[in-house]
Amino acid sequence: MRFRHAHAAHPDWSVAVDECLLHLQAFNGDERYARNANLGFLYLTDALAPHADAILTTLKARTGIPNWVGSVGAGICATGVEYTDEPALAVMLASFAPGSFNVFSGTQRPPALGLKTPSGAPTAFTALVHADPNTPDLPELIVDMANKVESGYLFGGLSSARGRTLQIADRVLAGGLSGVVFTGDVRLVSRVSQGCHPFSAKRTVTRADHNLIYELDGERAFELLLEDAGIRERVLSGGPRQARAALATLARRGLFVGIEPPAGDGYRERTPAADYVVRHIVALDPNKGSVAIAGAIEDGAAVSFCTRDEAAARKDLIRICSEIRDHLHERAEAGGTQVEPSGAIYVSCLGRGSHMFGEQHEELRLIRHQLGDVPLVGFYANGEIGGRNLYGFTGVLTVFY
Repeated sequence: MRFRHAHAAHPDWSVAVDECLLHLQAFNGDERYARNANLGFLYLTDALAPHADAILTTLKARTGIPNWVGSVGAGICATGVEYTDEPALAVMLASFAPGSFNVFSGTQRPPALGLKTPSGAPTAFTALVHADPNTPDLPELIVDMANKVESGYLFGGLSSARGRTLQIADRVLAGGLSGVVFTGDVRLVSRVSQGCHPFSAKRTVTRADHNLIYELDGERAFELLLEDAGIRERVLSGGPRQARAALATLARRGLFVGIEPPAGDGYRERTPAADYVVRHIVALDPNKGSVAIAGAIEDGAAVSFCTRDEAAARKDLIRICSEIRDHLHERAEAGGTQVEPSGAIYVSCLGRGSHMFGEQHEELRLIRHQLGDVPLVGFYANGEIGGRNLYGFTGVLTVFY
């Protein structure tokens, strides 16, 4: 059964809420949509943040649903639509089996690892997580939260706003982490779209110090970057002006390093979508031969140099949609019955949307074209959570079925 969903924009928060409620009621006569919802997802643009308490209170009273999760964002997502720079909200009412989810926050602990549901599934299997970007040691807290679910896999993002960042976990909150933990009985598939195009073969870090890569495959990292980008001879044999021009052209394309998760810790086997982490290249030192990245790196890491552009972003978003469709098809074949998406959560980066896809709504239209009119809500984040990693410039798409 599909989840009921709605979205609306209006300067008066009460009018926007009324419009959403009218849209939600319109699904009552459609047998494809679940009626007995017990979990609400709510995403608000930051223009409505001052009214978050009133909006949540109204939605609880009018729908009869006590459990809600969500976030404020500088932009929000809905099926085929994005809202930025205007007061808007997106709502999705989900129906899960009783006891198959637990809302958590700083005042509500998630269920303990190791507990089982009556069916024998893990009580804490995966989680949707929203977080305050100003929280100290946030990457470590995300890893700690991932260790509290059986799969080791989280999905979600960091609240974003031009003012105060807020989260929703049965009430309006600020700071820390919150969200909802799902049991292993809840069927979902999640994928991360990096939007990157590797322009090099995979290489191994053979000498590094904190965020500095000195050697790759036993050679100076700076020269190998130039070689992989196809400009080594031009930079090393040309004059200073020619070298600066070649490097400036490369930098305008966007320079990144893709880092694979470490092997041997069981992470790839436990998670539904182990992925590489992309970090910006922030400095080059021709004298020392080093490449500085925005994050720590260790000897033995497998890396590849990448660039990011609209074509790569489109191709990669299509890729994850195709993988999700394939997953649903495989489940249908295994069970001998048709498997349909019930709803989706999409968390994208503030730097994506029209900035990366060329025009407003195009990113969400592409998902709708690939998956159909799946009920979808989400937001544009100040950092995206996938697995146990904190990403940037990515899209994290999760589909319930």
